[in-house]
Amino acid sequence: MDIREKKAASTNAVSQSRPGETDGRLLAFLGSLSLKTNALPLAIKWSLSISALIMLVMAALGWFLINQQKESYHHQTERLGEMITEQLARAASEPLMADDVLALEVLVSQQKKNDLIMGMQVIDLDGMVLASAGSLPGNGNNPAAFTTDEKIFSDERQIAWSTPDSNAISFIAPVYFQKTQAGSALVSIDKRPLEKNLVRLIKVLIAITLVLMMLGTALAFPLAYRLCRPIHRLVEAGEAIHRGEAKPLRENERKDEIGKVFGSLNRMATDLERKRHIEKILLRYISPGIAQRVLGNAENGRLGGDTTEGSVLFCDIVGYTELSEELSPKQVSDLLNDYFRYFALAGSSCQGTIDQFIGDCIMILFGVPEKDSDHAVHAVTCAVLIQMIADQINLERQSRGQPTVQFRIGINSGLMLAGNVGSEERMQYTVVGDAVNVASRICALSEPGGILLTGETARQPGVEHMVKPTRMAPINIRGKKKPVTPYGLDRRTFLDAPLVSQSLARILPGEQAMG
Repeated sequence: MDIREKKAASTNAVSQSRPGETDGRLLAFLGSLSLKTNALPLAIKWSLSISALIMLVMAALGWFLINQQKESYHHQTERLGEMITEQLARAASEPLMADDVLALEVLVSQQKKNDLIMGMQVIDLDGMVLASAGSLPGNGNNPAAFTTDEKIFSDERQIAWSTPDSNAISFIAPVYFQKTQAGSALVSIDKRPLEKNLVRLIKVLIAITLVLMMLGTALAFPLAYRLCRPIHRLVEAGEAIHRGEAKPLRENERKDEIGKVFGSLNRMATDLERKRHIEKILLRYISPGIAQRVLGNAENGRLGGDTTEGSVLFCDIVGYTELSEELSPKQVSDLLNDYFRYFALAGSSCQGTIDQFIGDCIMILFGVPEKDSDHAVHAVTCAVLIQMIADQINLERQSRGQPTVQFRIGINSGLMLAGNVGSEERMQYTVVGDAVNVASRICALSEPGGILLTGETARQPGVEHMVKPTRMAPINIRGKKKPVTPYGLDRRTFLDAPLVSQSLARILPGEQAMG
């Protein structure tokens, strides 16, 4: 294949490519270029913009000054030539009328002493050169060419001209004596000294313009960074606030727009800090899972909820009424806190949610509000863990001579409504339904230190494989027409369970639970 065939094949391949692919590549390139430009820091963008503006302004100013100097040069040159030619024409009027050639020669020789004058001539009306000094470019060999047109002096104006290959500009003016034209005066001015000065001046202007452009560009970067400094502080403060760090902005003394922005950010930081403080307090009153659900979705602020499947654990103190009668309210409160703070840790370690503390009773949810397929397993494990923790705390309190208590636990699983109950002004996130009521009832029927399950919990996946609950005789529960068959649980079978041992080590480090 020769070169022409290769070229034709290449052309056909390009022509056969789909326009969409070319447009897509072009758009992708422009998009990547735009992303790169947007990724530049603001200070660099401002620096480049200010530099470009300064360079544009200085270039325009330099171009304007250079053009002004050129125009001024041409105007001054013309005025100089006109003045010299007028002086020569006035001085030559009387000698020209008197036909005094000697006087005319002396006159042009005296005028020629000026370095800017290249040549002079005095011509009569017939075009004869009566006096001449120096050299006249272009028409020196044909003086009559200046008077070939008699109308050239009819309006009494000077005529100036310059040839491209000449370094001179020539002027011709009529010579009058008592309003009668006697001839003409011709003067050629050397442009080179004036042009040399013009070139020198233009170079100086160009140099000044370049220096000012470089100086402006150099100053643009610190100026841009100085302008961006408040913005950088705003960005740092915003990032600090996002990380949860308190970073005060001491820019309130500014009265401009930046000061107003700092003031707004300070107020926002204060409001966010207050919000975080409220959230911390809220998390101490309700479980983190419920708090995040309430705070994270505004629609959760309405009454009602969703039906879900989960497990409910009730744990209360045996003989609480007698205990309250024997102890002071402060002692009762200290006793409850001593046990319940560890029970709350046990619920969290088993993926449970503390729903509420009801006097001497604690209610823990599993599978609510977060879905959990092993909610029954976690509920049973939590019950065993609570009883082990209670045994350990009782040993410690007994060694200090403090009163001890025993707990009974009831667990039930099934469908329940999880949501907000109460009123529009005051509501609480909890679970309601028959499954919750049954769990509360069998808790009251449990033995001290014991754990009772319902058949619904005992038949949940994982529970029957993990432990063998003991089936008991059906019992009647208040409020239910049908009897409920409870299942007893021997917690000694959980002593080697990994979740129990690990959780117990985290909650009571360095201690061993009693079996």
